[in-house]
Amino acid sequence: MATPEQVRESLTRKLSGLQSEGGGTSLEVLEVKVPSVFPELLLKIQIRVSGQLWEVSLDYQGHEASLVSGDLSEETLNYLEFLVRTHLFEWWHTKDTEKFSARMGKRLD
Repeated sequence: MATPEQVRESLTRKLSGLQSEGGGTSLEVLEVKVPSVFPELLLKIQIRVSGQLWEVSLDYQGHEASLVSGDLSEETLNYLEFLVRTHLFEWWHTKDTEKFSARMGKRLD
């Protein structure tokens, strides 16, 4: 099973920097924290978007959490990167209208 440090290092390498959505929203992943990998995968990601600094918590259970139960293959990392990126953009676009999304993020500045 991958350790929290291995997951953090791998996802940081994959996600750090500017992330762009086709429509025009861009966010910059500044830091990835991984407090837990079993039985859930908990990520705390610091991002800058539209000049604002946020920390977003993504909590994965079940299939998504089990992705880190073995070796972190490139295929697994690519899938996690896609999943996290998709959820970050979804959070950004729904944080003002969905209560669940609003609870996922906290503004730091």
